[in-house]
Amino acid sequence: MNFWCCAQAKDYGYELDRGKCVGKVKGFKCSAETKEKMTNEQRKQLIKSAVNHIDINYDQFSINTSEIVTKQLVKQWAFKFDK
Repeated sequence: MNFWCCAQAKDYGYELDRGKCVGKVKGFKCSAETKEKMTNEQRKQLIKSAVNHIDINYDQFSINTSEIVTKQLVKQWAFKFDK
């Protein structure tokens, strides 16, 4: 392992010796947008306070009396250190 960074308890990423980057973030669904926006480089920028937050768009599906309703929501991926 060449590099490890952790923004919060269940938000971390690391780079392996072979150059492969791996990241884990609890609370976000895996999609093309999250893969593009939630990279180890972006995690480093959040930790260094170069970026305040990153907006992730996603659709929420719910069923109300046999009708499927879609809502477009935005979650923010951010780093907050308050200790």
